[in-house]
Amino acid sequence: MTWAKEVHGRDSLDGLIVIGIIFLLINFYQSSFLLMFLAALLIIISLMSKYYFKHIDEHLVLENKKESIRTSVGEEFVLPISISQNSWLPIINAKIQLKLESIIDGDHVSNRDDATIEFTIPIKLKGKERIQINLPLIAKKRGVTRIKEVEITIFNFFSFGYVKLKHIPFLHKEVIIFPALITIPNLDQLVATKSHGYFPSATSMFEEVLAPIGTRDYVYSDPFQRIHWKASAKTQKLQTKVFERTAEYSWTFIINLRQIDHSNLRMDMIKNIETIASNVAFMARYASLYNIEYEIFLNFNMESGMPVYHLPLGGGKTQLGKTYEILARINRQRMTQPIQKLLHFVEKQQRNSPVVILCGPYGNHGDQYFSQMQNRGQRIYYLNDHEENPMITPYRQNEMKMRGNI
Repeated sequence: MTWAKEVHGRDSLDGLIVIGIIFLLINFYQSSFLLMFLAALLIIISLMSKYYFKHIDEHLVLENKKESIRTSVGEEFVLPISISQNSWLPIINAKIQLKLESIIDGDHVSNRDDATIEFTIPIKLKGKERIQINLPLIAKKRGVTRIKEVEITIFNFFSFGYVKLKHIPFLHKEVIIFPALITIPNLDQLVATKSHGYFPSATSMFEEVLAPIGTRDYVYSDPFQRIHWKASAKTQKLQTKVFERTAEYSWTFIINLRQIDHSNLRMDMIKNIETIASNVAFMARYASLYNIEYEIFLNFNMESGMPVYHLPLGGGKTQLGKTYEILARINRQRMTQPIQKLLHFVEKQQRNSPVVILCGPYGNHGDQYFSQMQNRGQRIYYLNDHEENPMITPYRQNEMKMRGNI
């Protein structure tokens, strides 16, 4: 079943039939062409209306393709709605009501509250016709919204009653609103002298096979192709090539969305989600412009069931688009994870980027992990998020404890 149907005015239609029958009875005693005509007209109007209300929705189809409309705060866009009437019954007088989350605005608003906004648009369809409604909207806030409810009200030809059709299946079309970008000054401090390509890193998993830096004695676990034959001939002992361990310059964002005050077992999200999302979006765009790869860790549950979200290391427009989308999808209905679980996950999965950027409150929860990162040579910075004057400052443990009150 596609539509839940609710017919209004049945009593009026039944009343018309009763009046028509009364006229017919009177006509038996006082023959009158006018009474006969009125009786037939009332009965026909009632029966046609009943037939119309019964069958009007049988072949009425609301297109429900999986589609994402991506836009940014402040931008105007169009939400397309396609409806097909595949039967011969026309829809002459009707209106469609769409309910979405109130992160958007536009024309044809019929009702709104803090959570939802409702649009009402008049429509007409001939039999065997398909129409597309292009609803002009403007993005007001960061977030994601689907069409939460669709209701079509259809009046019959004679204005005796109407039928309300409520769409039952889940609607897949969604609007993704990216956060507004808030400029962060002095991001140049994150860019080291060796800010592009590869650089030496003793803790890296990767080796630069084109740049051997020496040899050592061969052991049985060494690959055969790594034997240095010239050095082996000189020393009369098998020698293995030693390569420099390298890492690619990149950034790692670690974003804590959970309040650190658990005295009352609070699991609330932090209050400053909007500024963090806007500040991180700007840094991601900066990284994209300067060809800097980055990865992101977030401690909130995803639809996939993963307790921590990880956007793997990457760069360019594709990575930037993924970043904007995940920042748009952060909302307060999701379950967050403890900071310790977030940092434990980071320690296992991160690529040991030379630059680590912390976002959100940490208190003293991450001191052990951050010390390990610094010992590996990673530089740690903290995002002081703000709507007007955000800053990136070097990490210092004593200051981080003070920032835990955010």
